[in-house]
Amino acid sequence: MSSDSNLSIVHFFQGSRSQNVSPVLGSSGAAPAVSFSSGPPKRLFAGSANASGAVPANANAASGAGASANQRGTTSDCGSEYTRSLDDIAGNSLARLENKTEGSIKLNIPNLSNLRAKVNTSFHHIANLPWRLAAKTECTKRTSHVKFFSVYIDCNPESESTLWSCDAIVEFRLLSQRPDVPHFSRQFTNKFNFNSNNWGFPSFMEWGDILNADKGYVKGDRVVVEARITVQKVVGVRKNPCFDFLSQEPHTSDAILVIDGVKLHVSKTYLSLYSPVFYALFFGKFSERDKREIPVEDVILDEFIELLNVVYPSHKPISTDNVEFLLELGDKFEIQFVIDECERFLMSTEDIAIVTKLVWADQYCLAKLQVRLDC
Repeated sequence: MSSDSNLSIVHFFQGSRSQNVSPVLGSSGAAPAVSFSSGPPKRLFAGSANASGAVPANANAASGAGASANQRGTTSDCGSEYTRSLDDIAGNSLARLENKTEGSIKLNIPNLSNLRAKVNTSFHHIANLPWRLAAKTECTKRTSHVKFFSVYIDCNPESESTLWSCDAIVEFRLLSQRPDVPHFSRQFTNKFNFNSNNWGFPSFMEWGDILNADKGYVKGDRVVVEARITVQKVVGVRKNPCFDFLSQEPHTSDAILVIDGVKLHVSKTYLSLYSPVFYALFFGKFSERDKREIPVEDVILDEFIELLNVVYPSHKPISTDNVEFLLELGDKFEIQFVIDECERFLMSTEDIAIVTKLVWADQYCLAKLQVRLDC
């Protein structure tokens, strides 16, 4: 497994320097690369816009080619990045990915000039809700029949409940590839809910501008789009148990595991119930048994925190984003519960290739999965 390609950590930020903006249209109707005027964002397909001018993706376009946010069209994952810096971890920001109120998602788009269908990241959790960043091109009546690069954010689009809502500020940023060019950003505020779960800018930047290397946003036919999300209020979403492994809890933690210099506070007894490896480490005839701080080698910090979140009563669900490294860690620490949960997920998902499932079934002795695939 490539740790770089599957690293899924949270990047926190102190605030946003962007403002609610709408593009200043030239004679061609195109938005200049870094020219702004006051006003809000708009939805993907023609429909009512919110106060910032953002547009919902589930409204019909003037051409009638709109698609609901709940419809699953042809999409591709173009290098999702969801990162938390080591400084944030060491600074004791948050240990649980689902329980933060601020976060960012990056979408790497290679071969930009050949972009035909909508591309999106995988889902990532902010404030206990799944978010996904998407991008596409649009040339319709609402873009004055000028081709634009469009960006959108999905919030909890697969939920069938009508009881939830989320007030959030979303800033889209097209990251500059040159030090002398500022990032291009637009921002909106929206109340996301069942009927309004996908918003963005159909006219984020004119297609010719984004492809122009002199503008500073494309390099090697590749661009990077970032969504910075600040959740202000959530209603109707059950909050999972939260465990901050970066802080010591006197009644629930009695051991310290050190990974890359970061201290994780855990319970010896709890981990020992799940893992014979940890049982031997904490209570066996090893020198580490008497150490206050025990180093753990050959693991990635964020992946290990993810493992803890699956094992602890929060029982974070297995997904396409974490199943591979959780199988590795479950095998490494002999945590049968984690391996069983991964196997159950692999038996139910269609998002992972059969050949990959067969390899993992053989590698990790997933008998039930193997039988299912042989049928």
